[in-house]
Amino acid sequence: MMRMAAVSVSAGCLTLVIAGLFVLAGFLIDRSVGTGPRWMLILLFVSLPFSLGVSYLVARRAINKAKAEAAAMTVEGEADSFDDINE
Repeated sequence: MMRMAAVSVSAGCLTLVIAGLFVLAGFLIDRSVGTGPRWMLILLFVSLPFSLGVSYLVARRAINKAKAEAAAMTVEGEADSFDDINE
């Protein structure tokens, strides 16, 4: 349960960081060119696929790690039960 919360928090924080960097870059471009919030909004929308991709990769990595740990626990549990049978 705690691992799922950690994955959610890390994906959310990465989303905020990515969107914040894109918005900051857009703000700096707007300020140097002298336009309104045009580039800031454009880059905010451009950051959405990147944020989704990073969130997907973080979640996928957590799922694969959980599957590997579950498989290792299953193999250890089966090995213990075979030891009990042989004795």
